[in-house]
Amino acid sequence: MINTFGTLCLIWLVLWLMLTLVLRAFYPLLRPGLFRLHPAHGSNLLLLLWSAPFVLSLMTTLLLLLPTLGGLLLEPHCHGNCAPHVPTTSTSILAWTGFGLAVAAAIGLLWHFLAGLLRGVRMRRQFDALSSRESGYRLLDAEEPAVFTLGWWRPRVYVSSGLLSGCSSEELAIILVHEQAHRRRRDNLRILIGRVFCLVLPGAWRQIVVHDLHLLCEESCDFAAARDYGSLSVAQALVQIGRVLRRSTAPLQGVAFDGSDLHARVHALLRLDSRRLLNYRQVVTLLVVAALSVVLAVEPLHHGAEWVIGVLEYNMITGH
Repeated sequence: MINTFGTLCLIWLVLWLMLTLVLRAFYPLLRPGLFRLHPAHGSNLLLLLWSAPFVLSLMTTLLLLLPTLGGLLLEPHCHGNCAPHVPTTSTSILAWTGFGLAVAAAIGLLWHFLAGLLRGVRMRRQFDALSSRESGYRLLDAEEPAVFTLGWWRPRVYVSSGLLSGCSSEELAIILVHEQAHRRRRDNLRILIGRVFCLVLPGAWRQIVVHDLHLLCEESCDFAAARDYGSLSVAQALVQIGRVLRRSTAPLQGVAFDGSDLHARVHALLRLDSRRLLNYRQVVTLLVVAALSVVLAVEPLHHGAEWVIGVLEYNMITGH
């Protein structure tokens, strides 16, 4: 049992890493297309894109566990026994290595996710104790200008008294619409999940992906404010409030209206009508392509795994 399970764990990890590296190689080509979409759709697609290596590798590997179903997807072949079978190593070292690495990877992902959740919960409790309830937000008695959203499933908007004294009533209204959009979209949770799925990437690459996700989330909320106040008014508010907030400190576990990527966000607002929405057919096409990729990958993955296992076992036996 452990030989089969450990082999499948090893297959999943190798496939996950390979798909991630392939996606990273092609990401510079895909990135401009993401920023031509409406940011609400672009942020969703970006999150799905970087979760795809993990999910698709897991789904494809699980299909190898179903010999009967696999018989529909595999050409008949024998290894002394023509019954449907799962790729399995007879070497315990390989099996336990695959099992151990899979457990370590699963624990690492879960640890980062839960640790992020816990930090966010603690920070929200702290800011709740330091703030008072107002209409649509919580007011912090602090001279430093700040506005941010904290929380995962029921986020809350926090505004400092220093910000209130430094902006007009219209600018405050635009900020609140922007932050309420973060609440509805649960962008804190979206960015945390994106960080977790990108943990397998080296730090510099991971920073690029998380930055793109954060920018698309900010643009999406800017566009939400533009529906009520117009793109020009929101762009002007971004410039004005961005100057005030640039020096303020934002919570690490919250989405803050901090004036980051100001040029890109203003440019996006001024070209709001050029950003395209994904239509129903495009979404269905993407899902069909993903499903077909999983199905078509079963046979080459099965035979490739058997070949690699054979080579490794031969080298371990012969000492080469």
